[in-house]
Amino acid sequence: MDRVRISLVLTGFLLLCFGVFLQQNFDRGVGFINRPISKVRIENQWQHIREEEVSWLLAEFMGAGFFNFDMAGVKQILEQHPWVHHATIKKLWPESISLHITEQVAIAQWGHSQLLSQNGETFKPIGIESLNALPLLNGPEESQLRVMGQYQAISQLLLPSTLRLTGLTLTLRGSWELVLNEELTVAAGRTDVFEKLQRFVEFYAGQPATRTVGYRSIDLRYDNGIAIKSVSDKMTGVAVR
Repeated sequence: MDRVRISLVLTGFLLLCFGVFLQQNFDRGVGFINRPISKVRIENQWQHIREEEVSWLLAEFMGAGFFNFDMAGVKQILEQHPWVHHATIKKLWPESISLHITEQVAIAQWGHSQLLSQNGETFKPIGIESLNALPLLNGPEESQLRVMGQYQAISQLLLPSTLRLTGLTLTLRGSWELVLNEELTVAAGRTDVFEKLQRFVEFYAGQPATRTVGYRSIDLRYDNGIAIKSVSDKMTGVAVR
């Protein structure tokens, strides 16, 4: 019985000493475990986003403790950057975060001030003028998906030819207007667009290059003909059956 009592007293004494030790070293222990975040590990390469921009966006969050670090806040502020499609952040104990950013992929210009992503979303980054080699699409508000789908379908139709679709507009009246090879404008109208374009592609392929190089505008809004305007500013009508 005495041994049991002595063992209990000794255990209690040790627990008391341990409690005093924890109390005296609590802040130091918490500081060791909850270290300030001070390092960022970048997991992938970026084409349009600069590391300096990311550092600037993260500056207000850095230095927070490991367990207090605002992951949701970092994700939100990064995804406000126009080139960021999705950001993934992970904490790496004791003092780091890893960062993986998926960039937007621009497939076209939308108007003259925005870009269009592969998901049909518009975004407006700085320096858009450096991407003027992208096709130029236009249309009424909320028509991005329709115009993008039409662009892809027409591009596929033109693929076997020497013609390339570099601009496409859906007017407020629902008509389609094209720019081919950056300088040839085509009015395709509102209906039977693909049939008209196929007819034009076949006609164009049968003409000598010395003649087609002078074409500047084409009007396909006829049941059985094509109107052609060349550099000589003369409108010529061609019947196609």
